[in-house]
Amino acid sequence: MQIKPEQLSRQLAQQLLPAYLIAGDEPFQLGECADAVRRAAREQGYLERQLFSTDTGIDWPSLYSEAQSLSLFGGARILEIRFGEKRPDKAASEILQQLLGNPAPDTLLLITASKLDRRRDLNSQWVKALEKHGALTEVWPINAAQLPRWIETRLRRASLNATPDAIALLVERSEGNLLACAQEIDKLALLFPNETIAPLHIQQAVGNTSRFSPFDLGDAITAGDLPRALRILDNLHSEGVEAPVVLWALARDVRSLSAMVAGQDPGRMPPQRLRQLEPLARKLGPRGMASAQALCARADQAIKGMASGDPWQHLASILMRLCGRPLPSVMEAG
Repeated sequence: MQIKPEQLSRQLAQQLLPAYLIAGDEPFQLGECADAVRRAAREQGYLERQLFSTDTGIDWPSLYSEAQSLSLFGGARILEIRFGEKRPDKAASEILQQLLGNPAPDTLLLITASKLDRRRDLNSQWVKALEKHGALTEVWPINAAQLPRWIETRLRRASLNATPDAIALLVERSEGNLLACAQEIDKLALLFPNETIAPLHIQQAVGNTSRFSPFDLGDAITAGDLPRALRILDNLHSEGVEAPVVLWALARDVRSLSAMVAGQDPGRMPPQRLRQLEPLARKLGPRGMASAQALCARADQAIKGMASGDPWQHLASILMRLCGRPLPSVMEAG
């Protein structure tokens, strides 16, 4: 069966299945779902846990033998397999199918993995076997448009109400960092347990938890969301991130976009990111990319002290160009 992340706790309270697969590229939600399975298993006596990871290599015949043997301490146990980006080969897939088709009564199988590919993974025999005998939960990144609802749901789980302005303030101060946002909501629940949360409560209790990396600019750029891109840039500046690091991240996207526009190989970049950039490449075209390349060169010169102007203003101009906004004539002219 397939279970949504928000339904997992309810399902675990009703019945502990022999196997769970938690997959996705959002680490906070993936961790929470896996923790929920571990917690439910511990409450039912699964006190031993054995971990296998493809990062360090898995001896699949040994894992199968281990799964068929009695627990070291004679009780129920969790066998946890972490796939990351790797997937089982044919032999490993057959072993997983055997484990799933004939689960040991004292063993729970918990598998975590990166985002599942629709054709490669969801049609594989081992995933189909897991869906038949256990549960698959896929987690997805929370984008800026979804974040208010996510925060509202999180507040309700903490037995809190909040005004729309308070939710908007939490969005602005915490977006991009679900872990920090969840921690701040927990803090609000401790400080103001019987009050409706207003902006004043947040200002009293919440620090600025927006912790971005330069790569977060890419999501705002592909969404054409200039206000968010500029907010991330300002946050990076205030947190002391060096301008050359930000320029490197932007220039990487500009190089890939320019290659796409020219019909050339965009170089080494995750396939998901390339798919995100394709519409932007079509939108900007050769003229837009030539302008973006010139702006990157100008920012590089400003960073090195070889051109006038604030490097961070030059970085903002790159964002404006990539988000499709017109530049002030002085920036276009150089």
